[in-house]
Amino acid sequence: MNSIDKKRQIREALTFLATAHAHAVTEIEHAISGLTYALELQEQSEDIASQSKTAKDRRRPKVDRDTLSVVWKNQTCFLGNTLLFLFFERLARSPNRYVSHLDLLEDVWEGEREASTVRGVVKRLRDRLKEAGMSQLAEAIDGSVTGYYGLKLV
Repeated sequence: MNSIDKKRQIREALTFLATAHAHAVTEIEHAISGLTYALELQEQSEDIASQSKTAKDRRRPKVDRDTLSVVWKNQTCFLGNTLLFLFFERLARSPNRYVSHLDLLEDVWEGEREASTVRGVVKRLRDRLKEAGMSQLAEAIDGSVTGYYGLKLV
C-alpha cells in the first residue's frame, strides 16, 4: 500500500470517528435533556404533593396532650383532662371516618357508660369549641349516621 492510500484510509477513519463522536455527543445531550426534564417534573410533583399535605395539615386540628388542648387555625381550646378531650382525641385519630358508639364508649369511658352519654359529651364539646372561636370545627363533629360519630375535615 502506498503512502497516498494510507493517508486516505487514515483520513476516512478520522472522518468516521469524528462523525461517530458527534453522533454520540448529540445522543448524550438528548439524554441529559430528557433526564433534566424528568427531574423537573418530579420536583414539581413533589412540590404539589408537599403543598397538598401542608393544606391538609392546616385543615387537621392538633390534639396537644401536653396542654390538653385542641389547636386549630391559630386558635386554642383548652379542654383539660376531661371526657371532652378524650372524646375529641379519639375522633381526631381517625379523621373523616365514623367511629361507632360502642368503640367510643370502650375507648373513652372504658365501656362503663350508656350510649346516651356520648350525646351529652358531644354537645358540651361542640359548645366549648364554639366558645373558643372554632365553630367550623364544632360543626365538623358529625353524628348524622345513627350509632356513629366522625370528625369530617374534607
